[in-house]
Amino acid sequence: MAAKYTANLPQFAYTAQQVRDNEASAAQLTGLNLSQLMVRAADALFDLFDHELVNAEHILILAGKGNNAGDAYLLAESLHRAGRKVTIVAVFSPSLLAGDALRAYQRADAAGLNVLSELPKQHSFDVIVDGVFGIGFSGELSGSLKNIFAYCNKDTALRLSIDVPSGIEASTGIVADGAFLADITLTFIALKQGMLTGSAKQVCGKLLFAPLGVAEAFSKIVNSAVSYVSHSAFMATRLRRAHDCYKNQCGHVLLVGGNKGMAGAIRLASEACLRSGAGLVSVLTHTDNVAMVQQGRYELMVHGIETVESSREYVGALFAKADVLVIGPGLGQDNWAKALFDKSFNFDGIVVCDADALNLSAVSSLRYKQAVMTPHMGEARRLLTKSNTVDMSNRFDVAAHLQRDYDTTVVVKGPGSLVCQQTRMNINRSGSSAMASAGMGDVLSGIIASLIAQGMEKFAATSLAVYIHGLAAERAAVEGEKGLLAGDLFKHIRDLLG
Repeated sequence: MAAKYTANLPQFAYTAQQVRDNEASAAQLTGLNLSQLMVRAADALFDLFDHELVNAEHILILAGKGNNAGDAYLLAESLHRAGRKVTIVAVFSPSLLAGDALRAYQRADAAGLNVLSELPKQHSFDVIVDGVFGIGFSGELSGSLKNIFAYCNKDTALRLSIDVPSGIEASTGIVADGAFLADITLTFIALKQGMLTGSAKQVCGKLLFAPLGVAEAFSKIVNSAVSYVSHSAFMATRLRRAHDCYKNQCGHVLLVGGNKGMAGAIRLASEACLRSGAGLVSVLTHTDNVAMVQQGRYELMVHGIETVESSREYVGALFAKADVLVIGPGLGQDNWAKALFDKSFNFDGIVVCDADALNLSAVSSLRYKQAVMTPHMGEARRLLTKSNTVDMSNRFDVAAHLQRDYDTTVVVKGPGSLVCQQTRMNINRSGSSAMASAGMGDVLSGIIASLIAQGMEKFAATSLAVYIHGLAAERAAVEGEKGLLAGDLFKHIRDLLG
């Protein structure tokens, strides 16, 4: 019999409010009520034990006071009837339960399960199940809950969270101090956007999805502007070349950066452009760096200048030939850098703004007509210094404010990178901790510019570039996460883009 859950996740994500407001309507469309949904959720959890946690004999279940607790009590009853040794700890008094959750507790009680009010001492468990909070959590955890979760997080048992790990705000992804750290999370009906990005991504562990028979109905009645594009869907968007195409039809990218003594970043970004399929790639760098940037990569057209003042017509001519401009890798923030940064606002096409160009943007009143900005959270904080309303712990809020304040396409980098353009947002699926390595952002800028230069629309090109970048790192990291170099991605980028 097929499992009642899957590792193949849907392609859209929702806020907690959207799920709360519409799950009953979705259930009604399929002839179900919320009581039946709770039973189905418990059945999917039991199915997980039946398929993947077969050898788990001693199971600790933590139960809260809402519907998440109802799922936990029904799961406990099923496991108990199947002969597993179940210990239930009610972290909130069962007297606080109501409705379906109360009836679930009564079923567990009638089955002969003993519900404890505190953790048992000197006991070993194979699995610990977190059924404390669901999608309604926000704020901070109490001291007593922090102590309970600290005990669980240090235990060698596998940790399973029901729907959302306790301590994660499902809409924002904000993780409370002391949150339950899941190895597996089985989430229901719809993906919650906060679980897919930032530190919440790690707290969730392996994410599984149980549609409960209503996911399709839910997606029909609730629209989401937040996508979570799958591998197959991304691969279908890759550009295909005509047999008779030539280099001038495959885009010309100009990369500006590489200040004196900083040749590495611009070299990485420019080679990433080539490896991603750009037909022509030019580099404008400091005169001292020309030989170093071009060495071993003679396909690059490298131009060096000492000052912008003495090379205005030359720089203008380079700008006129390019379809897309990348500015920032190794740029620096001295007078040479500032002059090129100011000059970049004369470029008529799309500008990919990264690294030092982001830091210069943070203190400039100038704005690009068409741009992609690629900050990590530190750079985003500097870019939003003048914004008093942004919550820097909420990556969705950060992306929305950047998009609005700079009127640009934005990539907020990190686990589950966010790509935002006006009302559209994509949460990236790919990536690895191996990407915590110098030059990775430079490579990403090169891929984005290359795909745009070849004719892809900005949002589509940026989203695909972020995905390919992360997936290339995953593949390169198979040989070991530590010591992965940005240049190790080139082979895999080429393989993935075809």
